[in-house]
Amino acid sequence: MKTIDVRDLACPGPVLKLRDLLDEGEREVRFHVADELSRSNVSRFAASRGAVVEVEDPGDGSFLVTVAAGEGAAGARPGEEEFLACEVPDSIAGGGPRVVQVTSSAMGAGDDELGALLMRSFLKTQAQLERTPDAIIFYNDGVKLCCEGSLLLDDLRSLEAAGIEIITCGTCLNFFELAKNLRVGRVTDMLEIASRLADAGSIVRP
Repeated sequence: MKTIDVRDLACPGPVLKLRDLLDEGEREVRFHVADELSRSNVSRFAASRGAVVEVEDPGDGSFLVTVAAGEGAAGARPGEEEFLACEVPDSIAGGGPRVVQVTSSAMGAGDDELGALLMRSFLKTQAQLERTPDAIIFYNDGVKLCCEGSLLLDDLRSLEAAGIEIITCGTCLNFFELAKNLRVGRVTDMLEIASRLADAGSIVRP
Protein backbone atom coordinates (compact mmCIF):
# COMPACT_ATOMS: atom_id res chain seq x y z
CA MET A 1 0.00 0.00 0.00
CA LYS A 2 1.29 3.43 -0.95
CA THR A 3 1.52 6.13 1.70
CA ILE A 4 1.49 9.60 0.16
CA ASP A 5 2.11 12.84 2.04
CA VAL A 6 -0.21 15.50 0.63
CA ARG A 7 0.01 17.94 3.53
CA ASP A 8 1.60 20.54 1.27
CA LEU A 9 -1.29 20.46 -1.23
CA ALA A 10 -3.93 23.15 -0.88
CA CYS A 11 -7.56 22.22 -1.44
CA PRO A 12 -8.65 20.63 -3.78
CA GLY A 13 -5.16 19.19 -4.37
CA PRO A 14 -5.52 16.07 -2.17
CA VAL A 15 -8.83 15.14 -3.84
CA LEU A 16 -7.37 15.63 -7.32
CA LYS A 17 -4.41 13.42 -6.39
CA LEU A 18 -6.73 10.67 -5.15
CA ARG A 19 -8.89 10.95 -8.25
CA ASP A 20 -5.87 10.52 -10.51
CA LEU A 21 -4.62 7.50 -8.56
CA LEU A 22 -8.00 5.77 -8.67
CA ASP A 23 -8.36 6.47 -12.37
CA GLU A 24 -4.88 5.01 -12.94
CA GLY A 25 -5.91 1.78 -11.25
CA GLU A 26 -4.58 2.26 -7.71
CA ARG A 27 -6.88 0.45 -5.30
CA GLU A 28 -5.32 0.91 -1.87
CA VAL A 29 -3.59 4.07 -0.74
CA ARG A 30 -3.03 5.97 2.48
CA PHE A 31 -3.00 9.76 2.38
CA HIS A 32 -1.36 11.92 5.06
CA VAL A 33 -3.52 15.07 4.94
CA ALA A 34 -2.90 18.37 6.68
CA ASP A 35 -6.18 19.12 8.43
CA GLU A 36 -9.83 18.36 9.09
CA LEU A 37 -10.97 19.96 5.84
CA SER A 38 -8.69 17.77 3.72
CA ARG A 39 -9.71 14.69 5.74
CA SER A 40 -13.38 15.41 5.10
CA ASN A 41 -12.96 16.16 1.40
CA VAL A 42 -10.77 13.11 0.70
CA SER A 43 -13.06 10.81 2.69
CA ARG A 44 -16.22 12.04 0.98
CA PHE A 45 -14.70 11.76 -2.47
CA ALA A 46 -13.42 8.24 -1.77
CA ALA A 47 -16.85 7.20 -0.51
CA SER A 48 -18.45 8.60 -3.68
CA ARG A 49 -16.26 6.18 -5.66
CA GLY A 50 -17.45 3.28 -3.49
CA ALA A 51 -14.23 3.01 -1.47
CA VAL A 52 -13.91 1.99 2.17
CA VAL A 53 -12.27 4.71 4.26
CA GLU A 54 -10.42 4.43 7.57
CA VAL A 55 -9.03 7.46 9.41
CA GLU A 56 -6.21 7.62 11.95
CA ASP A 57 -5.51 10.69 14.08
CA PRO A 58 -1.80 11.12 14.95
CA GLY A 59 -2.75 13.90 17.37
CA ASP A 60 -0.89 16.71 15.62
CA GLY A 61 -3.81 18.16 13.66
CA SER A 62 -3.14 16.04 10.58
CA PHE A 63 -4.85 12.77 9.60
CA LEU A 64 -3.97 9.47 7.93
CA VAL A 65 -6.75 8.48 5.53
CA THR A 66 -6.64 4.91 4.21
CA VAL A 67 -8.69 4.33 1.05
CA ALA A 68 -9.52 0.80 -0.11
CA ALA A 69 -11.35 0.87 -3.44
CA GLY A 70 -13.02 -1.76 -5.58
CA GLU A 71 -12.49 -2.44 -9.26
CA GLY A 72 -15.22 0.01 -10.21
CA ALA A 73 -13.54 2.99 -8.59
CA ALA A 74 -12.13 4.41 -11.82
CA GLY A 75 -14.11 6.94 -13.82
CA ALA A 76 -16.03 10.07 -12.89
CA ARG A 77 -19.37 9.89 -11.10
CA PRO A 78 -22.37 12.21 -11.52
CA GLY A 79 -22.11 15.19 -9.18
CA GLU A 80 -18.41 14.65 -8.63
CA GLU A 81 -17.68 18.30 -9.41
CA GLU A 82 -18.81 19.30 -5.93
CA PHE A 83 -15.75 17.63 -4.44
CA LEU A 84 -13.46 19.69 -6.66
CA ALA A 85 -15.02 23.05 -5.81
CA CYS A 86 -13.16 23.26 -2.50
CA GLU A 87 -16.12 24.47 -0.49
CA VAL A 88 -15.81 24.10 3.26
CA PRO A 89 -18.56 21.83 4.67
CA ASP A 90 -20.92 23.55 7.12
CA SER A 91 -19.81 21.14 9.83
CA ILE A 92 -16.27 22.48 9.52
CA ALA A 93 -16.62 26.06 8.47
CA GLY A 94 -16.69 28.49 11.36
CA GLY A 95 -18.24 31.26 9.32
CA GLY A 96 -15.52 33.69 10.36
CA PRO A 97 -12.64 35.23 8.41
CA ARG A 98 -10.03 33.14 6.64
CA VAL A 99 -6.53 33.68 7.99
CA VAL A 100 -3.24 32.46 6.54
CA GLN A 101 -0.41 32.12 9.05
CA VAL A 102 3.15 32.19 7.70
CA THR A 103 5.76 31.14 10.23
CA SER A 104 8.71 30.52 7.93
CA SER A 105 10.34 31.99 4.84
CA ALA A 106 10.18 28.53 3.23
CA MET A 107 7.27 26.14 2.65
CA GLY A 108 7.74 22.62 3.94
CA ALA A 109 10.87 20.88 5.14
CA GLY A 110 13.79 19.56 3.13
CA ASP A 111 15.44 21.81 0.58
CA ASP A 112 15.39 25.52 1.56
CA GLU A 113 15.70 26.75 -2.02
CA LEU A 114 12.74 24.64 -3.09
CA GLY A 115 10.85 25.72 0.02
CA ALA A 116 11.37 29.39 -0.88
CA LEU A 117 10.02 28.79 -4.39
CA LEU A 118 7.00 26.94 -3.02
CA MET A 119 6.27 29.72 -0.54
CA ARG A 120 6.36 32.36 -3.25
CA SER A 121 4.05 30.29 -5.45
CA PHE A 122 1.68 29.69 -2.53
CA LEU A 123 1.42 33.36 -1.63
CA LYS A 124 1.04 34.50 -5.26
CA THR A 125 -1.93 32.17 -5.74
CA GLN A 126 -3.86 33.52 -2.74
CA ALA A 127 -5.34 36.32 -4.83
CA GLN A 128 -6.50 33.76 -7.43
CA LEU A 129 -8.54 31.65 -5.03
CA GLU A 130 -12.32 31.62 -5.22
CA ARG A 131 -12.33 32.80 -1.63
CA THR A 132 -9.28 34.90 -0.83
CA PRO A 133 -7.94 35.15 2.72
CA ASP A 134 -8.96 38.12 4.82
CA ALA A 135 -5.52 38.40 6.37
CA ILE A 136 -2.04 36.89 6.15
CA ILE A 137 -0.17 36.96 9.45
CA PHE A 138 3.61 36.66 9.43
CA TYR A 139 5.56 35.72 12.53
CA ASN A 140 8.81 34.08 13.59
CA ASP A 141 11.05 33.60 10.51
CA GLY A 142 8.12 34.44 8.25
CA VAL A 143 8.43 38.20 8.95
CA LYS A 144 11.57 38.26 6.79
CA LEU A 145 9.34 37.91 3.73
CA CYS A 146 7.91 41.38 4.43
CA CYS A 147 11.26 43.09 4.85
CA GLU A 148 13.82 44.77 2.65
CA GLY A 149 15.59 42.26 0.40
CA SER A 150 12.65 39.87 0.19
CA LEU A 151 11.84 38.66 -3.34
CA LEU A 152 8.15 38.59 -2.41
CA LEU A 153 7.64 42.29 -1.71
CA ASP A 154 5.90 43.04 -5.01
CA ASP A 155 3.72 39.94 -4.63
CA LEU A 156 2.72 40.91 -1.10
CA ARG A 157 1.98 44.48 -2.16
CA SER A 158 -0.30 43.10 -4.86
CA LEU A 159 -2.13 41.02 -2.27
CA GLU A 160 -2.48 44.06 -0.04
CA ALA A 161 -3.83 46.08 -2.97
CA ALA A 162 -6.40 43.32 -3.51
CA GLY A 163 -7.74 43.92 -0.01
CA ILE A 164 -5.86 41.20 1.90
CA GLU A 165 -4.39 42.44 5.18
CA ILE A 166 -0.65 41.85 5.56
CA ILE A 167 0.19 41.72 9.26
CA THR A 168 3.61 41.17 10.86
CA CYS A 169 4.63 40.37 14.42
CA GLY A 170 6.42 43.30 16.06
CA THR A 171 8.19 41.11 18.61
CA CYS A 172 9.58 38.97 15.79
CA LEU A 173 10.78 42.00 13.84
CA ASN A 174 12.59 43.27 16.92
CA PHE A 175 14.11 39.85 17.63
CA PHE A 176 15.61 39.69 14.13
CA GLU A 177 16.51 43.42 14.29
CA LEU A 178 14.32 44.11 11.26
CA ALA A 179 11.92 46.71 12.66
CA LYS A 180 13.39 49.40 10.40
CA ASN A 181 13.40 47.10 7.38
CA LEU A 182 9.66 46.38 7.12
CA ARG A 183 8.52 47.24 3.58
CA VAL A 184 4.99 45.89 3.34
CA GLY A 185 2.11 45.41 5.75
CA ARG A 186 1.68 46.67 9.27
CA VAL A 187 3.05 45.71 12.66
CA THR A 188 0.95 44.11 15.36
CA ASP A 189 1.33 42.44 18.74
CA MET A 190 0.58 39.00 20.15
CA LEU A 191 -2.81 40.06 21.48
CA GLU A 192 -4.10 40.79 17.98
CA ILE A 193 -2.44 37.67 16.53
CA ALA A 194 -4.03 35.46 19.18
CA SER A 195 -7.40 37.16 18.72
CA ARG A 196 -7.29 36.86 14.93
CA LEU A 197 -6.49 33.15 15.10
CA ALA A 198 -9.12 32.50 17.79
CA ASP A 199 -11.84 34.27 15.80
CA ALA A 200 -10.92 32.81 12.42
CA GLY A 201 -13.43 30.65 10.61
CA SER A 202 -10.52 28.82 8.97
CA ILE A 203 -6.75 28.93 9.33
CA VAL A 204 -4.40 27.97 6.51
CA ARG A 205 -0.76 27.18 7.32
CA PRO A 206 1.56 26.51 4.37
